[in-house]
Amino acid sequence: MMTVNSDRAAEAVRRFNHFYSRYTRGLQECLRQSAFSMAEVRVLQALVYDPPQTAAQIARSLGLDTGYLSRLLTRFERNGLLVRLPSIDDARKHVLILTKAGRTAFDEIGAGSIVEVSATLDRLAEGERAQLMSSMADIERLLSPPVNQERVRLRSPRRGDFGWIVERCAQLASRDNAGPDMETRAASVVTRFLDSPSHATQDARPSACWIAEQDHGSRIGAAILMRVSERLARIELLFVEPGARRQGLGSRLVDACSRFAVDAGCEQLSCSFDEAHADLRGFVVSRGFAAANEGWQRSLSSIDA
Repeated sequence: MMTVNSDRAAEAVRRFNHFYSRYTRGLQECLRQSAFSMAEVRVLQALVYDPPQTAAQIARSLGLDTGYLSRLLTRFERNGLLVRLPSIDDARKHVLILTKAGRTAFDEIGAGSIVEVSATLDRLAEGERAQLMSSMADIERLLSPPVNQERVRLRSPRRGDFGWIVERCAQLASRDNAGPDMETRAASVVTRFLDSPSHATQDARPSACWIAEQDHGSRIGAAILMRVSERLARIELLFVEPGARRQGLGSRLVDACSRFAVDAGCEQLSCSFDEAHADLRGFVVSRGFAAANEGWQRSLSSIDA
């Protein structure tokens, strides 16, 4: 697999930024023609796309002077565009919430750009639009701070997910120094899952797959579970994207596998991991697994069906 060094990656980002700046020139013009300054538009965007936030959080994320931001927010509040409410986590702090009038003002600013973007997207096929959305979500995920687990859901697989699973397993294997056959193994697991008569129906040999997805659509993990005998189910595949690790997502995927196996009437759950991932030993032990003849195994008797 091709190795991408930092200089090449930085040049690629700069080239993309140049392209995107030219592409969005018309969209920026729509914003400049509004009644709000660019700084005000950026604050409105922060309140729409990443609520709730405190004034301090907005100042840090947008790099705005706190005094300037305070005056801007006071003006918004005076004009009925936002309200300040005590934080649920800390009553000493206040979060900023857009009012209905504030959201309407933001929507009016973006109305022209929405029309322009929609016209561009209409020229793309449905699959191309889905690819574009997925790629944008990946850019946002990779360049953002650590994942907020409250904004991650586990969903059933959709068209295109299984190809992504195989691709990511191969790419992550290279990054994590796992065995070179990881892509083949992942493809084999996916093939067996899709060929099993139970991946769409509950029968004597149930199987299941979960995709971990952020609320903006970026996929950050997956798990595939298959039943290998009347009493035993096996986690055939599980991975979490590097930026989302050590935050509880792996545990959520294992718990989903455990609950499904219990509901299917299984008594034991097993798993294994590549020798290059010896650091996972502590994780599987923390989830109740113990070393067995082949891999790791845990009893499901303590989990309520």
